[in-house]
Amino acid sequence: MPKIAFFETESWEQDHFRTALDPFCRAYVACELHFSDKPLTPERIMGLTDIDTLVIFVNSPITPAVLDKIPHLRHIATMSTGYDHIDLAECKKRGITVTNVPSYGENTVAEQAFALILALSRKIVTSVDRTRTGDWNLNGLRGFDLNGKTLGVLGTGRIGQHSIRIGNGFGMRVIGYDAFPKQEIQESLHFT
Repeated sequence: MPKIAFFETESWEQDHFRTALDPFCRAYVACELHFSDKPLTPERIMGLTDIDTLVIFVNSPITPAVLDKIPHLRHIATMSTGYDHIDLAECKKRGITVTNVPSYGENTVAEQAFALILALSRKIVTSVDRTRTGDWNLNGLRGFDLNGKTLGVLGTGRIGQHSIRIGNGFGMRVIGYDAFPKQEIQESLHFT
């Protein structure tokens, strides 16, 4: 019987996983699903030492100390793109497969970055604070246009490419850096 433990999951995610895994679990007659809304720690894994699969998020570091407590573990699925919270070398040494979500939130993250850029360029936080206190003084609230400004994008993967497109939409001069440059996208996305 597969035993899967989920950490850092909200109630709606727990409901989703139960529903989504129901056909899989019925194929095995049953599954043991364990849920926690808290990050994984060596103490929180107690009582779940015989799990096969571990599902985590970025605040659950997977260290040798954690892995020592789960000797039957064969799979770690992180619900994130990044996996630097997992000791990959140790997992490989122990024969544990690690999977991540290679693509999600590209628009969301790029748009959030631009929301923050616009909040700075248009002094939105200061404006809102003044409005809440009834201060209608406009002094110091003049912002600046993004058009013509330079945007530096570190990493030209999926999120970076969306950021480049948005910057181009504002008429910005875009400079991109990537440890693994993708020359073919520079011309099509109009960045240096």
